[in-house]
Amino acid sequence: MLVQGKIAVIFGGSGAIGSAVAHALAREGAHVYLGARNQDKLERAANSIRAEGGAVETFIVDALDESSTHQRITHLAQQTGGFDVVINATGFMHEQGKRIEDLSLAEFRQGIDPFLSAQFNLSKAVIPHMGGERAGVIMTIVAPAGRMAMPGHLGHIVGCAGTEAFIKALASELGPRNIRVICVRSHAIADAVQAGSYTREIFEPKAQAMGITVEQWLGGAAQSTMLKRLPTLLQIVELMTFLASDSAGAMTATVVNMTAGATLD
Repeated sequence: MLVQGKIAVIFGGSGAIGSAVAHALAREGAHVYLGARNQDKLERAANSIRAEGGAVETFIVDALDESSTHQRITHLAQQTGGFDVVINATGFMHEQGKRIEDLSLAEFRQGIDPFLSAQFNLSKAVIPHMGGERAGVIMTIVAPAGRMAMPGHLGHIVGCAGTEAFIKALASELGPRNIRVICVRSHAIADAVQAGSYTREIFEPKAQAMGITVEQWLGGAAQSTMLKRLPTLLQIVELMTFLASDSAGAMTATVVNMTAGATLD
C-alpha cells in the first residue's frame, strides 16, 4: 500500500475533492483525519469511508481563523503524535465573470484572500508537527488560471498564481526540515459537480449566460484542452495519493500539471 500507516490530515475534507482523496488515501492504508466547518457533511464523508473499511476521524476547523486552526491542530497532533500528509482541499466562493469596470475591490479579493489565508494558516499550524526523521508532505490543489489570461477573472487569476508562488516559496523553507510541498494544478474536474462540488455555483452563471447547462459548459471546457477531455476525480486523487507516498519522495516545490494540456508548464 502506498501510504500504509501514514497520518493524513485533509482540510476541506467534506468537499468533493477532499472526500474523494480521503477515500483513496484510506484504501492505501492511511489513517485519515477530515477537517471542515460542517459536522454533518464531515460525518457523511467519514461514514462512506468507514463503510469501505477505512480508518477515519473528523474534526471541526475553520482554516480562515488562524488562532483556532492552530489550537485545533495542536490538539490533534497530541492525539496522533504528528502528521505525515497534509492536504489543502478547501474552496471558497468567488467572483468569476466580471471585468474590472464592474468589479468591486471586495469581489476582486474574493479570489485571493481566503485561498491564501487558508493556505498560510493551515501550513503554519501543521509544520511544527511534521518533518525531521518523519518525512512529511503538504499538498494543495489549484485551478489553472494562474497560467492563463482570461477577461473577467482578475481575482481568480491572481489568487491561483499566488497559491503556486506560495507553494514554491514554502518548499524552499521546509526542504531542510524534510517536508515536501507540492501543488496539483487541475482543470475543471469532469465529475466534481455531480459529486457536490461548490464549483457548480461558480460555473452555473457562466453557463446560463451562454444559454447552456453546466454539463454542456464543462463539455466546451473539455474541447479547449489538447486531450479534448477534462481530468476526473479518480485521476486527480490517484495522483495525489502517489504524490503523498514515499515513491514521490524527491518531489518538492513542484506544480504538477493535470490540465489535459490547457496549460503548458
